[in-house]
Amino acid sequence: MQKQTNRIFEMVLDIDKGNGPAEKRMTSFLRYEKANSRRTFEFASSLPLHFEATGHGTFGEVLYPRDVYDLIEFFLREAIKREQKMRICKNCGRYFAIAGRSTAEYCDRPIDAKGRTCKDMGSIIQWTKDRADDEVFKVYRREYKRRFAWIKAERVTAEVFYAWSEKAREKKAECDSGAITLEEYRRWLKDS
Repeated sequence: MQKQTNRIFEMVLDIDKGNGPAEKRMTSFLRYEKANSRRTFEFASSLPLHFEATGHGTFGEVLYPRDVYDLIEFFLREAIKREQKMRICKNCGRYFAIAGRSTAEYCDRPIDAKGRTCKDMGSIIQWTKDRADDEVFKVYRREYKRRFAWIKAERVTAEVFYAWSEKAREKKAECDSGAITLEEYRRWLKDS
């Protein structure tokens, strides 16, 4: 059931993989499942739903689930009916519902003991991963941190450090573009 639900997310609700109304994508999904001899998700003919008064003097649908599958089916039906857009989180790789802006790339799931979420930390983690193999950046970052510590140790003033930092970024750009080699950049950092 989990695999079938994931396929429905992917082929019907995933904002990055489908166009058109959910009903049309659902028809394509069912055709695809049948063509690949897969057992499709079987929606029950009826769910134990009742239309009754709620606590605030209004009426609404109330689900009386017989088992956990009724809950899963109810939420899947609602997601398809409402055409709820889904996306895979760039950090944790799990689906999340898009609420509000459709450019969201990270979910709100907590990822550590401090309660930080993928949305809070995802771009930082991705930025770090992207630079993991960048040797020029590693060299620059190591020297930057070392010299930044000099401010606290009162070996240099903040103004001197930030002036050096600006020049170091310019030299890094030269190294990135191939104007100078990595060894020349290392030598410049050491001698500056």
